[in-house]
Amino acid sequence: MIVEWDPERPKKRATELIRASILNGDIIAYPTDTYYGLGCDLFNIKAIKKLYYIRGLDEKRPLSIIFNDLKDISNYAVLTDLAFHILKRSLPGAYTFILKAKRIVPRLMMSSTKEVGVRMPDHPVPGGITMLVERPIINTSAKPPEGDVLSDPRDIERRFRGNVPLVIDGGVLMGEPSTVISLVDDEITIVRQGKGSTKDLPR
Repeated sequence: MIVEWDPERPKKRATELIRASILNGDIIAYPTDTYYGLGCDLFNIKAIKKLYYIRGLDEKRPLSIIFNDLKDISNYAVLTDLAFHILKRSLPGAYTFILKAKRIVPRLMMSSTKEVGVRMPDHPVPGGITMLVERPIINTSAKPPEGDVLSDPRDIERRFRGNVPLVIDGGVLMGEPSTVISLVDDEITIVRQGKGSTKDLPR
């Protein structure tokens, strides 16, 4: 099912569908500031494993987590003074920051070195979902095991039919990946250059 949803002017039926889908363990698709994402409840391990399966990903590959604000991020990841300064200047934005994870993060969502990728997209829908369900959500691009990232909500609904019961319509979204930056141990490492600019990072 494809629904329209504006967190600033939410319609009751769509809002209830989104909330119920996440809390019932479903995977949903939604627009971000980069690509369409596929996501689920951070604490539903069964849903996370299904997300890995439909994306054709190895479970050893960590997925990112979407948060609504810096305070929320600090509950799940270690924010040093440097990391806080960089995130405050950069977010919301098209970045994935790699940080040391706190113990609250499910082990499946950590790397082998207990790190986690955090996202705070510059788009109202992902953050709106986290506020709606009162917890962070998992995020990965809406890409089938074969082929490219899907940009049209109708294609996402068709390709993931039976596995993604709800798609939030954000129009056709021709995006590019987030910039991935590791801030572990206050070492700034650009893992992937994407949409987010790195010119203002401390050198």
